[in-house]
Amino acid sequence: MKFVIALIAAFAFAGVASAISFESVSFMWDAWKVQNSKIYVAEEEVLRFSIFADNVAKIEKFNAENDLTKLGINKFADLTAQEFKTRQAGCAKFESNAELVRQNTLKLEEVGNLPTSFDWRSKGALTPVKNQGQCGSCWTFSTTGLLEGFNFVNKKKLVSFSEQQIVDCDKDTNQGCEGGWPYLAVQYAAENGLETESTYPYTGEDGTCRYKKGKATVVNKNYTFVTANSTEQLKTALINNPISVLIEADEQVFQFYTSGVIWRKCGNQLDHAVLAVGWQKVAGIESFIVKNSWGADWGQSGYVYISTNQKANEGTGVCGILAQPVTATH
Repeated sequence: MKFVIALIAAFAFAGVASAISFESVSFMWDAWKVQNSKIYVAEEEVLRFSIFADNVAKIEKFNAENDLTKLGINKFADLTAQEFKTRQAGCAKFESNAELVRQNTLKLEEVGNLPTSFDWRSKGALTPVKNQGQCGSCWTFSTTGLLEGFNFVNKKKLVSFSEQQIVDCDKDTNQGCEGGWPYLAVQYAAENGLETESTYPYTGEDGTCRYKKGKATVVNKNYTFVTANSTEQLKTALINNPISVLIEADEQVFQFYTSGVIWRKCGNQLDHAVLAVGWQKVAGIESFIVKNSWGADWGQSGYVYISTNQKANEGTGVCGILAQPVTATH
């Protein structure tokens, strides 16, 4: 077994100028399995180590070529790019309905002098980072994050709302763990209200709707899109409350993001819903502060910084973050 693994590691690092030896990557593998409570049968061990060694080589190469974004071995290190895409960024392929967006877009009056930084984390408007697990329910976490912030701003009270209720009950146009749209979930919440996380806890799988209207809180009347492809419009909206945004997250730069700012190597094929909560400069680059739903052990304690450059990806921004922002309305 060790001989086979050694050959795999040598193959993975072939063609990559790497200072990491087989002994080092083998030690990293053993430590990673303990840290992530991973146990494999013999054949699976060989396969997963092969993937792990390949990922270590790719991460080392990326870090040698990039100063502003740093990648690292994390809990997704035994997944291929396709496995990661299916499991973590496969909650839906979001396509823009131009007519729907046009009819439901709010053009905000831009603030004359926006602050150089703004962060809802420091204002108490955000619940702790949550974890969607292997359910493609990112759209529900983006929705609850938006409504938790909206509720905090309007009622001065932070309440953690139930993603599982949306997964189980919002089935007319959304598909639970198979994906959905934040704007439709915000509309569902306006019509039905949301229970709290404590009364309707998250299970990470599709279930039967157990919603009880008497336990639900209505915090909004509807949704609206924020004007797309505009850094200023998204920042102006963020002054009011956190904003649901769509991004492309199926790239290596997301799978192994550890620190710094994502400013390139990220397209606009929207496949993941997250929550924009402010902006600040990171490594000299103005960046949106984004709350993810992959747990606090991913990225910067569950957060990622994405450049505010609206020229990227034909105006949709880095990772497409400007393409389809959604907020709640009274």
